Amino acid sequence: MAIVVSSLTDQTVDPPTMAEWAYQNGYWCSGNGSYHSLIPGAAEGFGLQWESISTDDPQAVVDALASGKLIVALMSKGHFTSSGHFMVLRGVTSEGKILVADPASKKRSEQEWDISIILDEARKGAAAGGPLWAIY
Repeated sequence: MAIVVSSLTDQTVDPPTMAEWAYQNGYWCSGNGSYHSLIPGAAEGFGLQWESISTDDPQAVVDALASGKLIVALMSKGHFTSSGHFMVLRGVTSEGKILVADPASKKRSEQEWDISIILDEARKGAAAGGPLWAIY
């Protein structure tokens, strides 16, 4: 959410500051990182709006990105993580490839991704409107 808030508002929020905000606002899950509700909660807490996007609707993902929204994606085991991991979908190319901001990998952030990989590996059964949250 530090990436999202810093990109969509006039505030610069670094990861330690966001982690502290999450802890102070009850989104830290001991032993597991963050509750899924961190995403809509932080969006609202920093004056942003959000909406869920279904993993069954690739066009909705493309449309959201093309309109300037960022999408927080909760990923399960696959190309991006061996367990669970939040990253940001930050854009779409003219060829329909997805651009990501993966806080765990500069290399993955520099690649273009097939939307099918992202949708297939998004965490099924995520809580709080996930696994895809469009933020604007």
